[in-house]
Amino acid sequence: MATQNTATTDSSWTIFIEILSDEFTAKTGFGVYAHITPTDVDQAYQQYQLRNAPMRLFVREYVRHYV
Repeated sequence: MATQNTATTDSSWTIFIEILSDEFTAKTGFGVYAHITPTDVDQAYQQYQLRNAPMRLFVREYVRHYV
């Protein structure tokens, strides 16, 4: 069962990074790592997991703080 949970987490992590990078690129022309560090990305993902909000909505609000 833990393997399935890990696979789900890995999948959502990958999707999170793609959405985050797409949002930064759309707003600024540069991807996520041009603006924030990998540690910041990890912290943003942890914040997302604690909130009960759709991923895209969370990412839009997150990127708004940097743009």
